[in-house]
Amino acid sequence: MTTRSKQFDAAMAAYDKGHEAEALALMERCALESDPVACYLTALWYQNGEGAPASDALSKRWLHELVRLAKSGNAEAQWEISCRYRWGSLLPCDNAAANMWLERAAQNGWGEAQHHLAWYLQTGQYGYLRDEKAAESWYQRAFEQGHPETLYTFALREFEDGHITERATTLLRLAADKGFKQAEHVLRDHIP
Repeated sequence: MTTRSKQFDAAMAAYDKGHEAEALALMERCALESDPVACYLTALWYQNGEGAPASDALSKRWLHELVRLAKSGNAEAQWEISCRYRWGSLLPCDNAAANMWLERAAQNGWGEAQHHLAWYLQTGQYGYLRDEKAAESWYQRAFEQGHPETLYTFALREFEDGHITERATTLLRLAADKGFKQAEHVLRDHIP
């Protein structure tokens, strides 16, 4: 996971307060600094006319920057492109393209991509064949990076007969410290 810049946080705070023009200006500065999420949000806000009149040209400019970052090997940008194809946001729904970018992001070490690839391989979703061995390998890679949802998943495996263990508690605390809310809820329910 990447920590966003103070400028990114300020853009989101302005957006949440309804100050869309200020938010767009700040977010566009983050996009100029090659922040993949900022590129996506800037493209989306220009497409939707949030903070400025809608502009297909400016939306496409920032989407192209996101694609450029992904093609240059930026794992977070690859993850973002995979999501855009998966959910049809700024790009058409295309599972093959989404899977290709997901796999690139996972191979380049993006924990979120590794976790999702593992899940899709485990469950056989989005065109993936079920492959428990491959799924476990990707979960392990995400776990080794401390991906919060994977820490949570591994913590649940450590319960014994429905009871929390010391190892489960440790993993849940790690996930909760990284902001994974479900881990907080499980801890609250099982730790007096």
